[in-house]
Amino acid sequence: MPRLNAVVDDVTGLSTAADSRLVEGAQQVRVTFASGRTGLLDVSQHQGRVWAEVLQSLRDTGQPAYVEIEPDSGLITQLLLPRSYTVRALRREKDRLEVELDPSHAIHVVMRSNPHYDEIASALDRARKRRGRVLVTEGVASPEIVDARPLPGGGRAER
Repeated sequence: MPRLNAVVDDVTGLSTAADSRLVEGAQQVRVTFASGRTGLLDVSQHQGRVWAEVLQSLRDTGQPAYVEIEPDSGLITQLLLPRSYTVRALRREKDRLEVELDPSHAIHVVMRSNPHYDEIASALDRARKRRGRVLVTEGVASPEIVDARPLPGGGRAER
């Protein structure tokens, strides 16, 4: 089941302060991604200002971002940082999939309770079988994988 609200992509632009607009009292900055998708940050809030700085840094360094965009308002509600890994091993346990990633010393997990478990597990298994790299996004407070997808261009390039 695809996550229509999740975007994992390179940031291509952020509107400047002069381009930002006031919408219902909230100053918003438009973030544009390589795919053409856009999202809005509410920079009247501290979190929005911090996320704008992070997204600008990712744009400047050519690194992708994982964002979730609220469909009705277009506001970015989550920002995470995907990393490129090689999948070394997968172990299916009763309540989770344990994942060994290179380079990493941690055991990463995908919980079976995750509504996207099958999709994530399949992406990780395909990457392991082809020995290619995969973009993995984990939650903020745990090594739980929330998204995994091939690198653009087939996953063989270093990112």
